[in-house]
Amino acid sequence: MNEKRPLTLNLFVLRLLSGAAGGFGGMLIAFIAFFAISTLLPTTEGANSLNFFSVIVTAFLATISGNTIAAASLTFMDHDKYKRRKTSITQVFLFNVILFFLTIPLYLIGLSLELTVGIAALHFLLSAFISALIMEVLAGHEYSLLGIYSSALAIFISIGLALVLLSSDVGEQVIILGAMPAVWLILVLMGGFAELVYDNVLKTFGVDALSTETDLGGDLLVEPEGEEEDEDDEKDSDEDEV
Repeated sequence: MNEKRPLTLNLFVLRLLSGAAGGFGGMLIAFIAFFAISTLLPTTEGANSLNFFSVIVTAFLATISGNTIAAASLTFMDHDKYKRRKTSITQVFLFNVILFFLTIPLYLIGLSLELTVGIAALHFLLSAFISALIMEVLAGHEYSLLGIYSSALAIFISIGLALVLLSSDVGEQVIILGAMPAVWLILVLMGGFAELVYDNVLKTFGVDALSTETDLGGDLLVEPEGEEEDEDDEKDSDEDEV
């Protein structure tokens, strides 16, 4: 069984920088796209439809760029863990493209700008969450469970924060532009917190419970049926030879 690499301050800072790079990179591109389209907004009845279009375009560009930049940054900052750079970047990019097309019907259902902003916030949360899970799975299956646990914790905190902001008087521009940095920073912070707690539990109790190679339920002690059949065939062939 591979021994878990403990989380160090250096590793945590590098991952934090990677999440910040992706989050603020996505925010910058979203800022440029949102205000570039907003300058074209007419003062007539077409303003709402064009504003609706600007939210969709901003969400698409922010999720694609932010999550891809974060994935690329992680492979550079922590190459010992995230070794599959090209595969990770490609999978994150493709997933975010597919997710955007899946969310288009939700955007079309939105009857108001406020509801569209809520859908965009959900889009940001889901895209960052699954992108982080893709990174953890490709990093190595041994501790992918730890990544799933920490990412789930982070996404619940992000959802709570998003609900608070949506129910307050915060403008939609703040929510759209601040979503990507907030989500990625929470993902990295909660990931580091969960891993730090797990490292101390592992050191104290010595049970590597979240390693996929740890046999907690006795699965590895059960002999596969195929092997039993092979052994029976071998016994039959030996008897025939005798």
